Amino acid sequence: MSGQPQVSHRRNGSKPIRLAALAVVAIGGGLLAACGGSSGSAATSSQPAGGGSGTTSSGGGGTVNDGIGHPVSVCTLLPAATAASLSGLPVTVATEGDTPSYKIWSCDYASADGTQGFDVDVLGLDAAAGYAANVGSAQSAQPISGLGDKAFSTASAVEALYGNVDYSVANLANASGSEAMIKYLQAKV
Repeated sequence: MSGQPQVSHRRNGSKPIRLAALAVVAIGGGLLAACGGSSGSAATSSQPAGGGSGTTSSGGGGTVNDGIGHPVSVCTLLPAATAASLSGLPVTVATEGDTPSYKIWSCDYASADGTQGFDVDVLGLDAAAGYAANVGSAQSAQPISGLGDKAFSTASAVEALYGNVDYSVANLANASGSEAMIKYLQAKV
């Protein structure tokens, strides 16, 4: 996280989605390093999972699928006033909570008194694998048609995969508002 204070009811609610994505990335990175570490050849490129377009970047341990290719400021692309309008909540505070090393671009939205809020995340690193892990571990995931390449909702989150970029809204009970924010943000990223 960015080191800024977080409202605890929102931060804890978004942990499972972020941690599942980080676990998939960490495991995938370890496997790539193990496969490519003993051969003396250069890193190879791969196509992004999910059939979307993206760039492939290489590092010392192998390659990673990057569906975005640049940093994303979720709070700038989806300002608090727009998030309030789409969510139906009186949010006025938007706080970036990015994790650039994992290409997780986040904004935590809250009401002025901190009693209401939700999180919006964009994952651009091995997002198809992160989506698969999240839907597999979600309690009572319900598929959503017409949102991205594939999408699901739970009681507290909506998540959609567009190519190799994953969008999620957590801790908002308004599923239609979550879907509207994902569509709004996806058109701008």
